[in-house]
Amino acid sequence: MGVLLWIIGVIVYLFLIFITMGIARSKNRSPLGFGLFAVFLPLIALIVVLIISPVNTNTPPQL
Repeated sequence: MGVLLWIIGVIVYLFLIFITMGIARSKNRSPLGFGLFAVFLPLIALIVVLIISPVNTNTPPQL
């Protein structure tokens, strides 16, 4: 039973990392950066990436 719980925990852990990276990519944020953030703090990284606004790439940079 203990091994099964470890396997489920690892699957959930990896799922949270990949979901965080996918949301970051959809918001034009760095998926690698948020993926590394999620490796250490997966739930906090997911909450942060859900809260932040997307990067608008259509507007020219302001001087």
